[in-house]
Amino acid sequence: MTFKLVDVEELVAQAKMSGVSKISVDVPLLASYSQDACVTQTQWMAGPHSNKNYAWLHVDAEGVPFYAGYGRGAFAWQKNGGVAWEWFVRERLGGEYRVVVLAVGMSDAHAQSIFEQMLEMYNKRLLNQTSFHRGMDYAALKEENDKETAIRPYYVAVRSKKPAAVIFEAALTAQKLQYDLNPYRTETGRFGEVLRDMDAYQPINTSFITYIVEWYMGQGDIEAAREALAEFKRRAPRHNRHERITRLDKLVGRGRFYRRPSWLDQ
Repeated sequence: MTFKLVDVEELVAQAKMSGVSKISVDVPLLASYSQDACVTQTQWMAGPHSNKNYAWLHVDAEGVPFYAGYGRGAFAWQKNGGVAWEWFVRERLGGEYRVVVLAVGMSDAHAQSIFEQMLEMYNKRLLNQTSFHRGMDYAALKEENDKETAIRPYYVAVRSKKPAAVIFEAALTAQKLQYDLNPYRTETGRFGEVLRDMDAYQPINTSFITYIVEWYMGQGDIEAAREALAEFKRRAPRHNRHERITRLDKLVGRGRFYRRPSWLDQ
């Protein structure tokens, strides 16, 4: 199918001249678009349609769509697609992408309608975070949310005045639950792939590992403390330079406390 910009305003004017009160506008949505279909910001802003509503796509070097939108003026050329869009354009496209304007000269409602058609047509290929068609595993999402909910009581438990052994067991249980979190499984489309590649989620935090390592050190089990810290660093490498982790590194390296944590004697 050959690409042609759909000028809705022009079609409405032609229909009125022909005595037609209602028209149907068909916007062709292609699998990919040639260079001829692309337009630069300079070309668009110098043309007659720059202040009208228009629907557009961002496409890669092969002309394959990866983002959709609608608006006026230079909106399609503004870098406003969110963190996944920014990472994808920078890391996967080398900062280069093109714009295809599909239709122009329509009402806000019609522009929104065409936008929804694009989201549905290109579904899992797009990086539009707000799209319900981007590929979501809602069963997995519920499971992950339930797992996060199950961890919450442990944040309170480890800061309680309960015996040290109880706090240690709570921290150990919570840490295992964190290790089991996998938020990436909830996304099944390109958006999820990009989040995974950019390591966007941080399901594991440093709230529990301190109690685990300090407990083992307090028991004189330096090897267990070293293994627990090593596993945490392997599973959550982004935290390796966190103040808590560097402190635990030094503690395990020394093999003893300078000052024994008070919670160990509760």
